[in-house]
Amino acid sequence: VGLAILSLMAGAIYAIVMGSVEATATLQNIQTEDRRLEAVLEQTRLAFANLPAGATLELRRLENEPPRQELILRGVPTAFVWGERPRWDSGVITLAPQPWPEERLAAAANRASRFGPRGMDPATPAARPFTFALSVADFFRTDGDGEPLPESPLQSRQGHQFLRPDTQGRFWFDLLPEVDRVEWKFYDPGRKIWVDQHPPGRPPMIELLLTLPGRTTPVRTVFATA
Repeated sequence: VGLAILSLMAGAIYAIVMGSVEATATLQNIQTEDRRLEAVLEQTRLAFANLPAGATLELRRLENEPPRQELILRGVPTAFVWGERPRWDSGVITLAPQPWPEERLAAAANRASRFGPRGMDPATPAARPFTFALSVADFFRTDGDGEPLPESPLQSRQGHQFLRPDTQGRFWFDLLPEVDRVEWKFYDPGRKIWVDQHPPGRPPMIELLLTLPGRTTPVRTVFATA
C-alpha cells in the first residue's frame, strides 16, 4: 500500500513538473513571437513613414485563397536595412508570404509526429504555413561584369543551403518564420474604399492583417505614409 501511494505521488509530482515546464516553454515561445512581430511592425511603420520623394508602392494579388499578395516598394534605399552597409543600391523591396519549402514541411511534420501537435498535412494547401518574407536584389550584389562583390551577402546566384532563389531568381529573407495569412489593403481616397490590389502610387494609408499560428484573431495594423 505504501509503495502504491508513493507511486501515485511520484506520478502526480511528475505531471505537475512537466506541465509547468511545458507552460513555461509555451509562454517563452509566445513572448519571443510577440517581440519579433513588434520589431517587424515597427520597421514596416518606419519604412512607410519615411518614404522619400518619388517613392511608390504597388500591391499585386497573386492568389485568392489563401490570399497571396506582393507589396513592392520602389525608391526606398534605406527601408528595412541592417548591417555594415545600411543602404540598398536597387531601392526596390518586395514583401510577400512565401510557402514553406518541402524540406521544411517534412522536418516540421517529423517534429510533430515525435513531440506532438501541429497537425500539419503537407498535401493540404490550406494547412501549408507561410513565412512573411522580404526580397531585394541587393542580396546578390555584382560589379559591372556581373561578378559578386566581396560585400555581397550571397556569392552565387544559386544561394546556399539556407537561402535559395525562387523560380524568378529572387532570394527571400524571413521576417516572420511562420504565419497563416498575410493580407494587405491600400486605402483609395478617391473611391473611399480599401482595395487589395493597386498600381504603383502613394496611398495615404495601408492596412496589414497578420494571422499567426494558433491565434484566431488577426493582428491588424494601419500605417500612414509620408
